[in-house]
Amino acid sequence: MPEICFYEPWTYQLALPEKIEAYLKFAKKKRISYEAEDCSRYNTRTNGKSAKLHPPTLAAIFKLFGMKEKEEGAAGIQLAEKSVRYFCLEYPVEKELCVMTYNYQNGRFCGIRKKNDPAGETTKMPGVLKGKSTGEEYLAMLVYASIVPESQYYDDEFHTCFDKLKRAIKAGLAGQALKMSFRCCDNLYLRMTATTEDAISFDRNQFAEGKLKDSFHPFDLNSGIYAPNACIIGTFKVLGVKGRKKGAAISELKMEYAGHFNCRHSEKERIPTLPEDYIVSQEVEEILEMVVHTPARLFMMTGEAGTGKTTDARMIAQILGLPYYVFTCGPGTDELELLASTVPNMGTKKKTLPVLPVFYDLQMDPASALCVLSGTYEEGISEEAAFEKLLRLAYEKGYESARAEKDFLLRESEIIKACRLPSVLEIQEPSMIEKPGTLTRLNSLFDDGAVTDLINGEKIKRNKDTIVIMTTNLDYVGCGNFNQSVLSRMSMIQPKQNLTEEEMKRRVIARTGYADEKGLNFMVSAVQKIHAYLKEEDIQDGVCGYRELENWVRTFQAIKDVRRAAQVAVISKATMDPEEQEHLMKTYVEPYC
Repeated sequence: MPEICFYEPWTYQLALPEKIEAYLKFAKKKRISYEAEDCSRYNTRTNGKSAKLHPPTLAAIFKLFGMKEKEEGAAGIQLAEKSVRYFCLEYPVEKELCVMTYNYQNGRFCGIRKKNDPAGETTKMPGVLKGKSTGEEYLAMLVYASIVPESQYYDDEFHTCFDKLKRAIKAGLAGQALKMSFRCCDNLYLRMTATTEDAISFDRNQFAEGKLKDSFHPFDLNSGIYAPNACIIGTFKVLGVKGRKKGAAISELKMEYAGHFNCRHSEKERIPTLPEDYIVSQEVEEILEMVVHTPARLFMMTGEAGTGKTTDARMIAQILGLPYYVFTCGPGTDELELLASTVPNMGTKKKTLPVLPVFYDLQMDPASALCVLSGTYEEGISEEAAFEKLLRLAYEKGYESARAEKDFLLRESEIIKACRLPSVLEIQEPSMIEKPGTLTRLNSLFDDGAVTDLINGEKIKRNKDTIVIMTTNLDYVGCGNFNQSVLSRMSMIQPKQNLTEEEMKRRVIARTGYADEKGLNFMVSAVQKIHAYLKEEDIQDGVCGYRELENWVRTFQAIKDVRRAAQVAVISKATMDPEEQEHLMKTYVEPYC
């Protein structure tokens, strides 16, 4: 197994913290210890047992010691449903601040370096390279993850040694400090390099060309997507967002945000009517804050099917008291369909024929007979001239009437209807559009004050209070990339996280009334495992998420057979391959029924 980059040989040759170096000289010890008491409980070797001091790990530990005392940097977690979604860190390095998150589920870091000057220029995080970065900032995140009780990687031995090392340094106890230093380094190394399920997750491919692949975009930091909410050390200056609500219901938020916009009486039936006790997501709260307190009106939500993107859009409309419009894109959606569609003329218009004067009237009073069609009385006109004009006018009016009776009529799209008045417009799955650049047709509607020409010659501006929310998935088969000009017009782009097991259970109970804890736990777990299997094996001809879970529950309520319900509601939608279907059924359903 290749060595993890944090522990390449050159990292062990780096300078140790001054106090640790001084303690080594005082105790006449080396950087490697062969004493069993200096080794972690994970060091299970019987022969040649040893522990090494790792300078970057100790540097990270000492920096965390000083964060609270020196009031520099910050460490915390984003807690969601009693589970850590992100570990968050603002780690000072020289004249810069490393702003980072760590996702334990995929073992990936995300971050930027931000200069401490007024401009606050940002750069990409470096990889672990000799002469550039020792990996200290990344190890600091893993150290923190090891001492947070709510963490999936909390380790009692590491936490104990961490605290004892801190006290030993303060008390000047050289022997104790060295022993705890060896144990901390050995503990973290062995958990990082272990092959067991409880090993610390680390994606070895996340560093490319000497830089961290994943970095924050401005909207990530401004929106508070990664804002910590628990176990905070210090004060977050970049990731933290003040004054945001957590877990409020629709009814609560309506009291604060309703009344900012006017809705026509004729449009009130379009306002969604979701249950008032629905808990609002973080993404909804962020958009509401932006809409009410800033001119921002253009947003995008990305995420897998069943994560609640459309529900979020409907919640926003309901809370603001605005009509809700939706336009669904497909592979063949073109520029014309974005603005209008053609529908058959079902003959709803009553055909009218021009009224002609009788021959007697023409003889007696040519001017009056002509006036019937022309609307103009031409005194003194001859019978012949009047008759000639009558024929021409009758032909023209008949032609115009016939021309109005078309086989097809143009009907405004939901996009245009929504842009005429204050509303919430959801544009679903725009990434499905195959023709590149189609969405750019809407750029003039997205721009404030810009005018769009409709096919009938009318010029239209988007109402300043029309809120546009694009909802899409970027990872499914058939999804393409967006034109950069469209992306640049979005005020925020919010990646929706998959629902946790607890969130899925709460939602399915509320929507189906099924509350058998044992049965529900099994169904939720099976859906989550099948979903993970599909992603791991790169199976892209099906889906498995919350919708499949809800369908499974409803089907089971109807037919009372959990195996059959799983087959028709979940397995059949997960993949079209019969062999894979059989494998999923035998692996994730039948053994637990």
